Amino acid sequence: MLNVIDSQTHSGQRTQFSRHFIKTRKLDKKYGKLLVQLYDWRQQGDYENLFDFSKEAVIQLIEPVKEMLDTIDNEIKNSL
Repeated sequence: MLNVIDSQTHSGQRTQFSRHFIKTRKLDKKYGKLLVQLYDWRQQGDYENLFDFSKEAVIQLIEPVKEMLDTIDNEIKNSL
């Protein structure tokens, strides 16, 4: 059975992800770093006036994000 992890903010979600998955070593710390980078980019895109993401920078994240999502999906399936 899955436990529900609740958070009211994106920052809180990032903290909960680290607490429950990175610090417990259920997921590799590279995924924690990736989530921090994605969160920081989200903050910049939402709150900075003229922040632009280069195509090259975004393309470099596609495979690592797919890998992270597959790993999380497997973790969920294994915990059922």
